[in-house]
Parts: sequence; structure tokens; C-alpha cells
Amino acid sequence: MAYVLVMGGLALSVSFTLGWILVRSGRWAWQRVAGGSGTRKPRPRARKAPARQASPRSRPTAAARKPKAATPPSEPWRLTRGLAALVGTRPLTLLALLLYGFTRLAEFGMTQRPQVAPAAYHTLVTGLGWVSAALLALAVLHLLAVWRCRRH
Repeated sequence: MAYVLVMGGLALSVSFTLGWILVRSGRWAWQRVAGGSGTRKPRPRARKAPARQASPRSRPTAAARKPKAATPPSEPWRLTRGLAALVGTRPLTLLALLLYGFTRLAEFGMTQRPQVAPAAYHTLVTGLGWVSAALLALAVLHLLAVWRCRRH
């Protein structure tokens, strides 16, 4: 059972990786043939309606008389823009988490049988867990960077 789970997870990861490579190269080739630049054109922003002037009878309060210093939002850092450009982090994280889950399940199955599981397998599962955690953190940072760059 453990062999089937481990080899099935390995086959799934290889199939997923090859499929992802084929899809990305197919999109790239289609953009080259279609003549598209591959980047989205920015949408024109809607213009704000002109501010209405207050009637001469109404008197502004003290807070309304003070000019407000409106600071434009700052440009995202280069690191933030670089993290936003990493588009493959979420599928890779999902793959690593699924692989870790299946290998952890296989490890649990190995501990329930009378034979002793190899120590290298436990080390492999632990390493895969740390890699999955790091990829999950990177995917969360990617989502935050995309949000920050869109907000700007």
C-alpha cells in the first residue's frame, strides 16, 4: 500500500509538472503566433466627477478649512514587483502539499506494520514538510505582493 501511495504521488507530480510545462509553452507559442505581446494593457481609469462647490450660505467648519495633504501611494519595491511576477508558486505549493500529505500518510502506514521503516524515508518526509512550508510561505507572499501591486 505504501509503495502504491509513494509511486502514485511521484507519478502525479511528474505528470503535473510536464502538463504545466506543456500548457505554459503552448500559451507562449500561441501568443507568438497570434502576435500578442503577452502583457495586459492597463485599463484607463475613470475620471472623477468635478467637485461641487458649497453654497455661499453654508460655512465650512474648522476641520474643513484646513487643506489636507494628500500623499500619493508610493511605488511598490522591486522585491514586491519581483514576488508578484512569480506566477508558478501556487500550483507548485499545491503539488508539494499534496505530495507531503501522501508521503505522510504512507509513513503512518509504515509505522503500523511490524517491520521497521527505513530512517531515510522519515528524513525525506521531514524535508518534504519543510519544503512545503517554505513554498506555502512564498505563495502567501506572492498573493500579498500581487495585492500590493494592483492597489498601486
